[in-house]
Amino acid sequence: MRTKTIIFYTFLLILPITIFVELHFFCNFINDIYKILTILGSVLLSILSLVFHKFQKISFYRFCFVINIIMNGVFAVLCVMDYYNLGYIFSSINNLRQFILSTKSFGMLVFVAIQISQVLLVPIPAAIITIAGAAIWGPLVGGLLDSLGVLIGSIISFFVGKIFGKKVVSYVVGDKTANKYAQILNERGKFFLIYAFLLPLFPDDILCLIAGMTTMQFRHFFLIALITRPIGVMFMSYFGTGAIIPFSGWGIIAWIIILISALCSVFILTKYQTQIEAYILNKLMPKRKKLQTKKTD
Repeated sequence: MRTKTIIFYTFLLILPITIFVELHFFCNFINDIYKILTILGSVLLSILSLVFHKFQKISFYRFCFVINIIMNGVFAVLCVMDYYNLGYIFSSINNLRQFILSTKSFGMLVFVAIQISQVLLVPIPAAIITIAGAAIWGPLVGGLLDSLGVLIGSIISFFVGKIFGKKVVSYVVGDKTANKYAQILNERGKFFLIYAFLLPLFPDDILCLIAGMTTMQFRHFFLIALITRPIGVMFMSYFGTGAIIPFSGWGIIAWIIILISALCSVFILTKYQTQIEAYILNKLMPKRKKLQTKKTD
């Protein structure tokens, strides 16, 4: 108990210092006033966490503590992206490819780390990462590396939901989205997750967080993710680089047909998303024993 308390107090001290270093030395795009307000906010959250911890207000001190960590993480990502000009790097497939190649022998590790970050709700286009990996190492190796990053990111997201519970997940993805998919998972269980990971209709990365909220066992989640998530990655890795359908000759006609079909599909999925989702849930998937959402004190 004493060790946990020391670690907790250490984090309360480190978090404001960390966010000060991030904002002062790396985030040049943020106004000084906002920097000061953010640092003071982190200090206040640490103080509130300490006070609530002293008075055994578990829900309040956990909430303040987690918000402080999330705030530090968000600014860390923003500062790193600004400092290393990552906005330019991720603006195109070629820029990302050149950046990964510049890391030389660490290229594969950097690529997997980028994909893990994308799964953890960092605003990086997934298609750019997948195609860049396939362009560097080929569709097979690039797809496998991409799949590894997706799986690791999915596992981390699952345990974030499992450890911190509904309050944190609702804060990250929105209360409405969390409640909607938590209810579906409660009613349909792991069978819904299989369909969701295979179909483009559902938000895969968000569902990893929400799955952790329930009592779904990790081995079931891992097996489903291991089988289903790499399918979409490998599909994009092969088709997105012209390895199967070339971008010249007969492939041009094929891609025109695919593009028109994709636009029609996007239109139909957007216009009739609720009806399609209801059909999948009610007609194709039986209800299963409910999974109870984990309660957070």
